[in-house]
Amino acid sequence: MPSRLTRIMRDPLFVFCLLGAGCFLLFTLITDEREVIVLSDTLRANLADDFTLLHGRPPSSADLEELSDRYVADEILFREALARGLHLNDARMRMMLIEKMRFLLADEPDEPTDEALVAYYADNLDRYTSEPRYTLRNIFFRQRPEEHEAILEALREGAEIRGDPGFWLGEEIIDYHASVLVNVLGPEALAKLEAMQPGEWRGPIASPRGYHFLRLDGTVPRRPLRFADISAQVREDWSNAQRNASIARRLDRLRDDYAIRER
Repeated sequence: MPSRLTRIMRDPLFVFCLLGAGCFLLFTLITDEREVIVLSDTLRANLADDFTLLHGRPPSSADLEELSDRYVADEILFREALARGLHLNDARMRMMLIEKMRFLLADEPDEPTDEALVAYYADNLDRYTSEPRYTLRNIFFRQRPEEHEAILEALREGAEIRGDPGFWLGEEIIDYHASVLVNVLGPEALAKLEAMQPGEWRGPIASPRGYHFLRLDGTVPRRPLRFADISAQVREDWSNAQRNASIARRLDRLRDDYAIRER
């Protein structure tokens, strides 16, 4: 038996297999295919700086070890989340990543000239107009009155009608913007006001709070805002438009990397 073992060990094929197994083991040890998380000196210094800003003192060695362990744990969880596609299934996370990419793609615009701002203002004048404002009389009922036709006729003839108390804007609503009225009275009431003539009564008009008989007493129509009064807003809007244009240009180039198919 020993002589047979000796012959096997002296066999060149055995020696070749043994060397091959050793090389494979060495290659496996050298080429670790696991993902690598690097704890560099720069990273540790950044963790220490963040700790100092938060706590008002530099971290101890134990603090720094805990910070490093927490970083590794967070990095593992982050990579696992990506590997499992959680960023694809979570709508909020997806939007955060989209907005981050928009930020990275956007070029910061140069300082605009006065001529560019005025031209932008003129080209988008519909955005720079004041809201219409309304003054009206309001007779409020919590429930739709059964005799609503008689009430409307009496109001049109000049009679004084008392509604239910408790409506927070009261009976005299003076110089209120359309955006406020649509939130308080609802879109139906605003649509009626836009079509009414001064002195005209209409009702009952349903709102989230009850029913209203409304008389339009006055209107301040929508009008353009002076450029001098809103130049800061125009500048901000112009800058955003330039950023969005740069994003669109880069997106057009990125589209070439994707095949869009309809099903």
